[in-house]
This record gives sequence, structure tokens and C-alpha cells, in this order.
Amino acid sequence: MDKNIRLLWWGVLGVLLIMAVGKFLLPVRSPVTIEQAVEEREIVVYITGAVVKPGLLHLPLDARLDDALREAGLSPKADLDALNPAQKLKDGQKIIVPYREEVSDDILNAGSIPGKEAGGTTAGASGKTPGSSGKVNINTAGLAELDTIPGIGPALAQRIIDYREKNGLFSSPEEIQAVSGIGPKTYEKMADYIKVGP
Repeated sequence: MDKNIRLLWWGVLGVLLIMAVGKFLLPVRSPVTIEQAVEEREIVVYITGAVVKPGLLHLPLDARLDDALREAGLSPKADLDALNPAQKLKDGQKIIVPYREEVSDDILNAGSIPGKEAGGTTAGASGKTPGSSGKVNINTAGLAELDTIPGIGPALAQRIIDYREKNGLFSSPEEIQAVSGIGPKTYEKMADYIKVGP
């Protein structure tokens, strides 16, 4: 009887010992593996324009535009007023950092539109004519400049700015059709008057 009790105790101790070894040795790698998996999750964006190091950037999942700008390094000629540094970035996004000269030229051109300051109508089928350069940069233009584009009024101009702040800069003129209220017919009217780069 004593022998059976001793064997039983030895069996219980053996099981407890195996469980203790398993508890201390096996879980050691799990937190490290999970942590590494989290750290490896990232987004890749493409940045170009007024930056020192244009190209692909590997950033954390929760990266903001400010992180990309710091990583790429801003050119002294970059126009920060046209950007929203707090904007959250998405994987595969293209970021175009505008030059200050582009904005200055657009503002000068918008200011030289005959009759615009006085509230009169200007030439063109829609009563509007973009600046003398012929095209308005939809990535950098303000409300007044966007309002000079044929087919765009103040309400649509504001929607373009809101879309730009929420989704990032337009990668092509055609992408403006993603803005609510701008369909193929409206785009046809403005196609010859808009651009996204210099």
C-alpha cells in the first residue's frame, strides 16, 4: 500500500515538474514573435516634389504626413501651407510636395484675371478663365483659384480642398473626378485648365 502511495506521489510530482518546465520554457518566444510581427507591419509611400530625398519611404502603419516629410527632408522652396502635416498616410500613397514658386505664380495669375476682382464676368463659356498660364494646379490652388476653373463654383472648390486634405494630393488631373459632384461632363469642361505638377 505504501509503495502504491509513493508511486502515486512520484507520478504527481513528475507531472507538476513537466508542467513547470513547459510553463517557463515554451512561452519565452511567443511575446517576442508577436512584438516582431507588429514591428514588421508598415506602409510604403512615394514622395516627390520639393524634398531632398524623393522616392519610396517605409513608415509605421500609423504614420502621418509629417513623418514622411521629416524622412524625405524638405527643400527650402517647399510650400508647407499647401500641406496638412497631420494627414494620416495610406499604403501605396503618392505624395507631391509643391514648390513655393508654383503657388506664387498661381496666385499672381488668379489676381490678373480681368473683372474677377471687381465681381464682373470674365471670358470663357462658363464666364471664367484660369490664370494666364492656362492651367491651375489642383494640388496647390486655394478656393479663389479653383473657382476660376470652368465648371467649378465655390461649393465644388471647397469639396476639392476637403477631398485633398482627407485623401492626399491628386496624382493625375483625371483623379479629380473622385470628388463628389464632378462627373465626366464636368471634367470635360475643366480638363484643359487643370494640372497636378509644375
